[in-house]
Amino acid sequence: MLPLHHVALIALQCAFASALQFTQEPTNHVAVETQPTWWHCVARGNPIPSYTWYFNDQPIRTGQANYNVMSNGTLHIYSVNANSVGTYQCQAQAAAEIITSSPVRLKLAEISRIFSTSPSSQSSNLGSSVIFECAISSSPTALITWQLNGNDVNNGRTVTMATGDSTTTRSTLTLSSLQHDDRGQYRCLAVNPLLGPPVVYSEPATLTLIGRPGFITTPSPTTAIIGSTVSFQCETTGSPVARIEWINSNNQIIRTSGRFTATQTGLTISEVRQSDAGYYTCQATNEWGENTAVALLTVTDPSQQVFLTRTPTDQSVAVGARATFSCEATGNPAPRITWNKVGGSLPVGRIEEPAVGWLRITNVQPSDAGIYRCTASTQLDSTTAQAQLIVLEGPLLSVTPEDTVVEEGRVAVLQCQAGGSPSPAITWMTPVPGLSSIEAPGGPFSSVVVTGDGTLTVSNVEVHHAGTYTCTASNSVGTSSAEAYLDVQRAPVLTATPSDKTVVEGGSVFFRCRAEGNPAAQISWRRFDGTELMSDAKHSVYGNGDLMISNIEKQQEGQYTCTARNVLGEVSQSVNLRVLIPPQFVSFPLDQVIELGDTVQLECVVTGDPQPDIEWVKDGEQIVLESNIVFVAGSILIQGVTKVNLGAYTCIATNEAGNNQMTAMLLTPDVPTFTLAPVNTTANVTHTVTIPCRANAREAPSIRWYTATSEGSQLREIGLGKPTSLASQGATTFISVEGDLEFTEVRQIDEGWYLCVADNSIGRVTGNVFLTVNLPPIISNTNSPLVGKEGDAYLLLECNVLGKPKPQITWLLPSGDPISTDPTKYNMQPGSGFLVVYSPNVEEHDGDFTCVASNLLGTVEVAVTVTIRGPPVLRNILITHTDTSVTILCLMKGSPAPTITWLQDSFQIVGNSLSGHSINGEGALVITDLEALQSYAYYCRASNIEGTLSSRIQLPGTPSAPRITAKTSTSIDIAWTGLQPVGHLNITSYRLQYLKFGEASYIDVATAIKATSYRVTDLQPYTGYTFRIQAVNDLGPGEYSLPTQVTLTAESDPLEPEDITVETFETEIHVTWSPPAALNGHPDNIAYEIAYGAVDRPIGQATLLYKRQNDPPLSVQLSNLVVETTYSIRIRAVNTALNKWSRYTGINATTQYQAPTRAIQDVYAVANSSDSIYITWQAIQDRTFQAYHISYGTQYPNASYMYATINITDMTADSALIGDLLGGTDYVVWMTYSNKGGVAPNSTVISLTTKPVSTILPKAQSSDLPLPLGIIIAIAVGCFAFILLLVIIILVIRQRHSGSMGGRFWHTRLNPDALWIHKSSSGGSTGQRTGTYDVAMVNQNYQPHDDTAMSTASDYDLGGDYEDASTSTKKKKKKGLRDVIFKSRDNPDVVLVSKAVIGDHSPPPVALNPPTSSEAPQRSLAEMLVPYPDDAPNEKDPSHTDNEKDPSQADISVISSVSTDFPVFPNADDTLKLANELQVDSKQMRKMARKAERDQKRKMRHEAGQKSKKKPSFSDRLGKKFSGKSRKKPVLTSYAQGDFMLSTNRQRENAAMF
Repeated sequence: MLPLHHVALIALQCAFASALQFTQEPTNHVAVETQPTWWHCVARGNPIPSYTWYFNDQPIRTGQANYNVMSNGTLHIYSVNANSVGTYQCQAQAAAEIITSSPVRLKLAEISRIFSTSPSSQSSNLGSSVIFECAISSSPTALITWQLNGNDVNNGRTVTMATGDSTTTRSTLTLSSLQHDDRGQYRCLAVNPLLGPPVVYSEPATLTLIGRPGFITTPSPTTAIIGSTVSFQCETTGSPVARIEWINSNNQIIRTSGRFTATQTGLTISEVRQSDAGYYTCQATNEWGENTAVALLTVTDPSQQVFLTRTPTDQSVAVGARATFSCEATGNPAPRITWNKVGGSLPVGRIEEPAVGWLRITNVQPSDAGIYRCTASTQLDSTTAQAQLIVLEGPLLSVTPEDTVVEEGRVAVLQCQAGGSPSPAITWMTPVPGLSSIEAPGGPFSSVVVTGDGTLTVSNVEVHHAGTYTCTASNSVGTSSAEAYLDVQRAPVLTATPSDKTVVEGGSVFFRCRAEGNPAAQISWRRFDGTELMSDAKHSVYGNGDLMISNIEKQQEGQYTCTARNVLGEVSQSVNLRVLIPPQFVSFPLDQVIELGDTVQLECVVTGDPQPDIEWVKDGEQIVLESNIVFVAGSILIQGVTKVNLGAYTCIATNEAGNNQMTAMLLTPDVPTFTLAPVNTTANVTHTVTIPCRANAREAPSIRWYTATSEGSQLREIGLGKPTSLASQGATTFISVEGDLEFTEVRQIDEGWYLCVADNSIGRVTGNVFLTVNLPPIISNTNSPLVGKEGDAYLLLECNVLGKPKPQITWLLPSGDPISTDPTKYNMQPGSGFLVVYSPNVEEHDGDFTCVASNLLGTVEVAVTVTIRGPPVLRNILITHTDTSVTILCLMKGSPAPTITWLQDSFQIVGNSLSGHSINGEGALVITDLEALQSYAYYCRASNIEGTLSSRIQLPGTPSAPRITAKTSTSIDIAWTGLQPVGHLNITSYRLQYLKFGEASYIDVATAIKATSYRVTDLQPYTGYTFRIQAVNDLGPGEYSLPTQVTLTAESDPLEPEDITVETFETEIHVTWSPPAALNGHPDNIAYEIAYGAVDRPIGQATLLYKRQNDPPLSVQLSNLVVETTYSIRIRAVNTALNKWSRYTGINATTQYQAPTRAIQDVYAVANSSDSIYITWQAIQDRTFQAYHISYGTQYPNASYMYATINITDMTADSALIGDLLGGTDYVVWMTYSNKGGVAPNSTVISLTTKPVSTILPKAQSSDLPLPLGIIIAIAVGCFAFILLLVIIILVIRQRHSGSMGGRFWHTRLNPDALWIHKSSSGGSTGQRTGTYDVAMVNQNYQPHDDTAMSTASDYDLGGDYEDASTSTKKKKKKGLRDVIFKSRDNPDVVLVSKAVIGDHSPPPVALNPPTSSEAPQRSLAEMLVPYPDDAPNEKDPSHTDNEKDPSQADISVISSVSTDFPVFPNADDTLKLANELQVDSKQMRKMARKAERDQKRKMRHEAGQKSKKKPSFSDRLGKKFSGKSRKKPVLTSYAQGDFMLSTNRQRENAAMF
């Protein structure tokens, strides 16, 4: 038996091993919304614990949405959201024991959008210190950095961070020894380490430094030539603001005077002289002190000639690359170098200057091609040089081949054309055997010809021409390809034909029938009776044309036809199927046992197709006909059987389908023979076993079993099922039907001899066998317990064992290990159960030895207890950890039982003598001062009368730095030197951590590594990592090793590019993208492929561009595109060193017309009259033009504006008249225009005021002669009637006789006249006056006397629809104004407009080409347009006094001086731009002139008969006539250019006609 203290120790060990406790409890956790998270919970117990998690005190069920509790205790939340926030607990259960973790909370990662505390502006002295503080709410703690004037603060300044509470992060910036560079704006930048961007910025704080001035800009040494101007710059900082003074070489303060200008920021010297050379000092002074900066001025002689020392050379570059032109020059003074493009302008935004005077064009585009000129110049000289830039463009397929279908024997044409610079070569890849490629021009090869323009022609197309043809255009820049499929159609051709088949009934037959054709041939089968075969139970018609017939019957014999057909024809093949029937027995011979002399008949009747042949064989040989053997219809008759006739007779039937045979035995009775003789048998006790015994004879034998002797003498019969005694041999046996002896459960007593007897009436046969019964091992006795003592020579252990087969005996030490084979330590006698232990000792031999006996039936073991008296030996150290304590239990053995004491280093621990340490009732050391574990070693001391043992217990030491042994793009192999155990604790594992470059904290790779090497996987390519290792024993982890050097993982394929953006234009797309989230390689090895093409084109026809990562910016310009076309743009990244590509990322973009970017030029507006404004502009040239938009409006007292907009769709228009306005009112006018892409910017707003409404009429000229009242009344009445008639006549005639005006408007005066209207087209038949008239100027002052004067036949259209008299339909003209036209009854060819205004309301037409300067018109427009007679005084004439008439009076005076009947102020109207058709019908005018002359004569004769009296002037009468004119609706009139001048003589001539 074990000693009691051993039992107690074992029970204590089991208790510690089975106690349930957490080894890792969950802690408060922060997670990112929508991201997964894991929460670990680990407990140790026996049995292995199961885990349950609780959320807000509710258990998380298996399968609960968004949660998964893993078997190892980890809680996996698939996607964290607001519903996941709350309190969690982990519960572990082992058997009936349950422990629950402390409640922990899950919070969402978040950061405030504003700082709760922002830094405050401060003022401080130079050299002092200042502290800025900021704070922000963030979970987890935010990462805070500082910026000064937008740049990171990284010049050794002190930054500290602290967590104010669970959510607030604070940071302080301490600036010591302040310098001028420290002034400016400071602010905090915060980012949540889990959420990443965006960055949150604090409010800025300004640091103002107080002290002596500092310099922002100091003057630079300068060289100037005599007579030039030179400047020095000097800017200061500091508070208070410094006063700047400039001091020359003579230490004199420079004041602003003469050639010197001194300011707070600089000094300028003009007309430099030789005496100005020397040092100039900028002296800054404030109340804290002064500071100075000095610069040298060198004055040189006048300039030297400019020479180019380096000139540009011609460049040829590809699209997207860059071109660099060098240009350097010398001269005095140093020349300035500028660049320009001949006949164009330099690219915008893509120009760099890599060296002084050099020109670099980045991202070269086709439009950049041309000649670039370098100009080096000084004030007195210049020289130039130029170079040509040739832009190489990759091929672009303008015509791509298309899939083509053609019949065999015809001609196929595939077109392919491409453009590019240099001109690309075209190569075709063909599927034609022996013709893999052919260049243009080339051929013919195999009927294939490629012409010079890239067209491929296949004449006499054959089947081998079918396939994919690829056209590739290539030049020195790149390649572009497109492919097309040539589909050759032909009638079917059988490629595999069926053949006649013969098959045995019941078998299967397979007919192969294959055909080729295009379109694909359809294959069908028909049977001999015309039935088309379909797949069914017997027939399988395959898609490739083959036919299989299964389980064939005789009636399926016949002809079968295979037919292949398509739209171009058909082909057939027939085959014959023959069905054979193999021989089948109708009757067959049977075995017979007969007596000699009997008569026997062996029958054999067979059917088959063809009819089988029958053959008999005896004993395998052809039968020999005896005298007593007769064949009867295939059967055999044997009369008087003899011994010769005995044997095996076989009937064999044979035909083409095969053969069949049946055998019969002809026998006489015989003695039994064993067919399966009994054999010696071995059986395991309690198992079942069978001893075989089987015999045969023509007379069936009987089989019996007996127990027997070894000589074979039979004893007692067994197997009868009725044993006389169960304790006897074979008592539980029985005999099977076949004769075997069967044991249901073998017993040890059943071992022995058994006899099998088989006999019949003829004789008997016997077999004697032995049954061996195996027994499992049995340990009969041992010599346990034994007592020995260290120092004894040996110890003998005994273990006696029984069993069959003889058991094998092995011994195990008390430790459970097998005994050593070292004969100096142990001796185990073979075949016996004795073990000799030499030199027994406590450590190895004190305890239970185990004797193990084994044979094939099993194993038994027994403990032999050995007690060795000796000093204590350490069995085990058990260490238990909790959150607050560590318990160490030393398990010692020894005899007598040892006493345990504990020490910390050399200090013995007794009870609670050491703070934070105690010894519990089990003798274990309990340490609650966990920090002491890091500093001290502990000793467990065991003592008895035989000796003392001290066991050292301490944390592991520090490993050496690990080594990098291998690496890939995603893994690094680490190795390190293993640590030796510290004291009696072995190293149980190693913890490996890595620190990713740029991050702040290490991450666990593995925490329980048993080996001294490890492969770290799942790393990021081309990323720096450092590694460190930590050793762990049962007491805990030791110190971390020194880290490795930063190790870069290998490069790999980059991730796909991000953030593709496009800016579209008419024929260009500007593409910009961001680099991948991970380049996974050196930036020098990263490039991008940009593939683009119209979305309706195959991907294989995309155009490719390339851009390197280190050639910023990441953008390309796609040129020569088609407007209003959608393009697919795909970009992928490549590591050029590895040739590894990322996936594509893409975007679609549509080119579109661009809105105008430039406003309309040369827009002028003037007040035309009291109710109109005249506006002119420079006409636009834009192929996508849509309309001009003129906006005008006036401001009302409430400061609001009311606007109106007029639209003009004629692009060539360059002026317009805005009417229906208010007199004397402030207006604003501006205009823009639109095209298909949008609206242009507005022109400059023009403010102007319409002319005031004038109510002053010209004064009548008085007479010096007084007349009697009666005469005056009579004259007045007569004149009134005459004037009224004359006015009507003049206005009608003036409308009809309006003439053309030639000459330049701004170079001549406009004189009033009546213009003729020439009818150039008519909507009616000849002779009608209805229709459309081309009108340049018409008299708008005419008013009909009554309604009869208005045309009732039709309207004359000045801008809208007109009526076609021949079809009575409306026809559309250009957009304009519709108006009512009047016709004079006296002269119907004169057309008059109903809208007429006189005086200021409707001045004469204005010029189309206003002066270039807005100040050019010194007079009002009405004054400039006043028509003067030839002798009218010039307004610049000094004799022209203030008493002369105003312009309006002058106008009417002129008219009066010409004729009292002449109409006034004809107005121009070219709404439809019909002035080009304006003609003056001179013939008609001459006729009217003669008529007017006659009328005048008659009139003069009539007046001669009356008394002479002064008549009122024409101006008086006209003013009276039209003084009540009302306002009209607004009219917009567009004027064509023309000269409206008519001479005064012409005016007089027209007046005379009236």
